[in-house]
Amino acid sequence: MRLRARFNKILIFCGIFVFFSGAFGAIPSYDELLTAPSGLAKDYYIYRYANEKRVNKAKLRALREKIYRYSGRIKTKFDEILGEYNVHTRCQGELITLSKQCQRDVITKKYLSDLSPEQRAQLAKHYKKHDYGLYVFIKSYDLGLDFLFSQNSDFALLKYYHTAENKKEVLNLAKFSPGLWANLSGNWAFLSLINEAVILDKHDELKEQLLELHPSKPRADVAFLAGVNAILHNQDKKALAFFKQAAKTPKNAIYRDNALFWVYLISKDRAVLENLAKSNSINIYSLYAYEKLGTKPFDVIVPKPTRKKAKNYDITNPFAWEKEKAHANKLKGSELMKYAGKFYTKNTLGEYTYLMERAHNYKKHYYPLPFMDKIGTKDVKRQALILALARQESRFIPGSVSTSYALGMMQFMPFLARDIGKKELKIPDFDESDMFKPEIAYKFANHHLDYLQTYLKSPVFVAYAYNGGIGFVKKMLLGGKIFNPNNAKNKYEPFLSMELVPFSESRDYGKKVLANYIIYRAILGSNTKISQFFESLMIPERSDTFRSQQH
Repeated sequence: MRLRARFNKILIFCGIFVFFSGAFGAIPSYDELLTAPSGLAKDYYIYRYANEKRVNKAKLRALREKIYRYSGRIKTKFDEILGEYNVHTRCQGELITLSKQCQRDVITKKYLSDLSPEQRAQLAKHYKKHDYGLYVFIKSYDLGLDFLFSQNSDFALLKYYHTAENKKEVLNLAKFSPGLWANLSGNWAFLSLINEAVILDKHDELKEQLLELHPSKPRADVAFLAGVNAILHNQDKKALAFFKQAAKTPKNAIYRDNALFWVYLISKDRAVLENLAKSNSINIYSLYAYEKLGTKPFDVIVPKPTRKKAKNYDITNPFAWEKEKAHANKLKGSELMKYAGKFYTKNTLGEYTYLMERAHNYKKHYYPLPFMDKIGTKDVKRQALILALARQESRFIPGSVSTSYALGMMQFMPFLARDIGKKELKIPDFDESDMFKPEIAYKFANHHLDYLQTYLKSPVFVAYAYNGGIGFVKKMLLGGKIFNPNNAKNKYEPFLSMELVPFSESRDYGKKVLANYIIYRAILGSNTKISQFFESLMIPERSDTFRSQQH
């Protein structure tokens, strides 16, 4: 595919901003953490502080109140030291005086079992006026599933299901009315349940109900999964209707294009492919349409500033980026573009392009080439792969910290960073915070990719492994359920297998990295066709050593 790159020309606006930039060592002090701006960077350092410092519980209790996102590993650590911070500790007082969320958390089946029928009836009467979902849940305790399914309450159904001793029985007896389907389609917990049924091949009774669902009822994400379910049940005509519905009301362009692509796969309608080629989104489906139709190349922006670095901004300080991002979140349009100008430098291409894409509502596509002097390889394919991964991982922002505390441009988890830095690369005095340095991030990426590419040849499989681990990919490929050349539904491969990757984050991640990879190959002067990467996924000799060694 040819690609036309235009270089960004923008007026540079300079200003002086004050950052929270204390002289931190490996871990900020207790006092510094108390006053640090709230965010994931602060959470990460609080987590390190709790793990690596001998501190008293009073200080940890104070820090717990400052945690931005109390879940995952930081919750586990603090609950272990201080005791569980649960509904009973955060929701104290008379029930009806608590917040709505606390009331919903406190009222459980166990709570209801301690009440008399008269007390439950009185409680239900109160909530019929104030929280209909809780009313349905409370009444269902005595009236059972027939009442539950007759009320079209997504909250009550899912709360009942997740607290049921026999979840299978609830689904077996389920009677989903059109109204209940409509309400459930917008519920993330129900979407997770549908995902388990279709992608992980669970809940047979729910899959059967999906087949009976009228295609016009569910929202886009449920309609898409219903389409995949229909394909798996050899009901292509019904799948086509579901995918058409999914393409009508997507969350964003890539999901619309994904659904449209399936409409094309089933119908072979060239007009659908032409519609895909008009997409404003750069993704594997629009790239495929461009290639098949031989239409004009994408127009992307490759910024090439001349200024070296932004004033008063330390790219390796994650607090600095969080402060800038918090300020930028208050701006829109021309104000945000003006603010982005501060970062139009060689050292801050990631920050600049992140802000500019937001300013343009993601209708303009930026593909920067940051820190190429530090990328550590002259191999263009490796360069393109590193850039493709980094764009997806961090948008090339050196100070990035994820919700799971993955660090830096290449988003290495702390435990993996320590293992590689100290044991494998043997970097003197290595600290996790070194991952915020671009040269270290690229060095680690090359080292890790050397390992992954010993077993995986396809950039799609490499992306799955980079995100979910090589053990996850090995198990998936050797399991034989997906990416199997002998699949009876081979006419839809590898695209069906790409929808059935068990881990949803890796599923989407692989698609996005492949699109990035195709674009970066073109930018770096090594054009390639996306179709060859699809084809190779079903040919073990061209994509991985795990399956090829079986043959």
